[in-house]
Amino acid sequence: MAASRMDLKELKMGYNIDVHDYSVRLKAAQKFLKDGDKVKIIVNLKGRENEFRNNAIELLRRFQNDIGELAVEENKNFRDRNMSIILVPNKAIAQKAQEPPKKKDKSTANEVSAGV
Repeated sequence: MAASRMDLKELKMGYNIDVHDYSVRLKAAQKFLKDGDKVKIIVNLKGRENEFRNNAIELLRRFQNDIGELAVEENKNFRDRNMSIILVPNKAIAQKAQEPPKKKDKSTANEVSAGV
C-alpha cells in the first residue's frame, strides 16, 4: 500500500548552475523517481536574471532529457520567474524495475515458512 503514495520532492537550481551541482541534483531526482516520488524541478529567476529565461528553459529541458525515460512530464510552468517542471515516474519503467525484487520476496517468504 505504501508504494502507491506519491511524495512531491522539490529540487531548486539557478539558471547558471555548476556542472557538479547539476549532476548531484540529477542523481537525487533519479533516486526520487525510482522510489516512486514525483519531482518538481524549480529554477528561480531573481531581478535581472529574468533576461536569461531562455537559459533557464534550456536547463529544464536538458534536465528532462537527462532523466530520459525514467519520468514523464506532468506539468510545466515557464511563465513566471519561478519556472518549474513536474516529473512523474514512468509507470512502465518503474514496474520493470520492481519485478525482480518481488520474486526475491516470494522466495524469502517460502524459506521463512519452511523454517517455522
